[in-house]
Parts: sequence; structure tokens; C-alpha cells
Amino acid sequence: MANEITQNIKVSATKGGATVTIDSRERFDMAGADMTQATQNIGTTAETLNLGDITGAPRQLAIKNLDATNFVEIGGDSGLTVFKLKIRPLDCAVFEPSSGTVYAKADTASCLVQFVAIEL
Repeated sequence: MANEITQNIKVSATKGGATVTIDSRERFDMAGADMTQATQNIGTTAETLNLGDITGAPRQLAIKNLDATNFVEIGGDSGLTVFKLKIRPLDCAVFEPSSGTVYAKADTASCLVQFVAIEL
């Protein structure tokens, strides 16, 4: 089967009479069969996201920070130096990690995150 993964992303802003928008609707093939949806409490020390049975780099990883106050940092190593994303309170990010090990670290206090990971 083809096109098992659907990704819809829309970001727009309007200010002072000007508007910008990016609207992406993509479909991708899924070679594997594993996918995970979970929540995880992220502490203030870098820890790995538990991606379940997905052992390689996920094709898609969507993470939402459910905390209303603190941000969460996401990276490819425990020092968050390989790549680093900052997910602000109640915000989300969608990306394709370069490996199956993804680290997360909360700022100031633990944060609950929700994520969906889909195998390549």
C-alpha cells in the first residue's frame, strides 16, 4: 500500500495589513509497520523519548508540549548539541529525526509532552 502517512501543516500570520502563509499537505509511503502515540513526563535532565517498537529513525515525529508555562528542548544527543528544537508552552513541532534516539529536556520544571512517531 502507498501513501499511508498524511501530514497537514498550515502556519499563517497577519499584521499591519500583510499576511504570510505556508500550507503543506503531503502524503508519504510507510515502509515499516510500527507507529506510536504516547505522553511522557519530561524532566529537567535530558532523557530519551520512548518511541516504543520504532528502533530506527522515524519518518515523522510530531511533539506537542502540553505544559502551559515551560518550554521543552528536543535534540539528537543528551547534550542537545546535534540538533536542537525549542517547543514553547502549548506549541508543537513536526520533523524527521536523523536517528531513532531523540532526547528531550524541560526548562525549569517537568513538562508533559504528547507525541506521535511513525516508522520509516
